[in-house]
Amino acid sequence: MQPRQREEEVWGEQIKKEQQFEELERLFVKTKRAQEHVLHLFQDAWQGSRSRQRLGLIEEMMAEEWQKRKKQMYVVGDILKESRRAYQQEQFASKGAETHATD
Repeated sequence: MQPRQREEEVWGEQIKKEQQFEELERLFVKTKRAQEHVLHLFQDAWQGSRSRQRLGLIEEMMAEEWQKRKKQMYVVGDILKESRRAYQQEQFASKGAETHATD
């Protein structure tokens, strides 16, 4: 495989990962809205202090799960950023090596 072709493949993979991450972020936001909707439905359906107590527990559990997923999203985002940075550094180093080889 030629270096140029490999470079294009690596760049294509990076773009694909970033697009997947963006889609994951959109789904994440959509899930958060659905969570808020579910809580609203529960609130409308249940009345009284016991329902508020139960609703509070459900909301707390959902918030904890949301925080876990949010942390996972940040980790994936950091991995993608580092991958892109490493790729760019590799490209810079290879171009620098080519420049020195031709001097």
